[in-house]
Amino acid sequence: MEIEKQSIKEWRNTLNSVDPKSKNAKIAKRILKLASLPRRRRVIVDLKKLSQIANEGESVIVPGKVLSTGPVAKKFSLSAIEYSASATKKLKDAGCTIVKLGDALKAEKPKLVI
Repeated sequence: MEIEKQSIKEWRNTLNSVDPKSKNAKIAKRILKLASLPRRRRVIVDLKKLSQIANEGESVIVPGKVLSTGPVAKKFSLSAIEYSASATKKLKDAGCTIVKLGDALKAEKPKLVI
């Protein structure tokens, strides 16, 4: 199964379309600010950090790139702007779900990793 990559433009459109009265409006505003940074200043997170931060079954949002350093010990849903090829393989092998940003924002309490 191929991952559907979203461009930064699609991320911005999704974030701008979030209802200001919704429960995730504050986190969407914060994500928009972080995702609008130049590429060289965006967040870079490795799988080791994600495994430490994320809980089983949780929805995690990374407004930057996910790298493959470290193991993945838990199953969680992940949405990021970019993924390295080896990170994608490790996430799939661990049973994690890679979702679009809109789906991640619909979660009960999405976790923002910065």
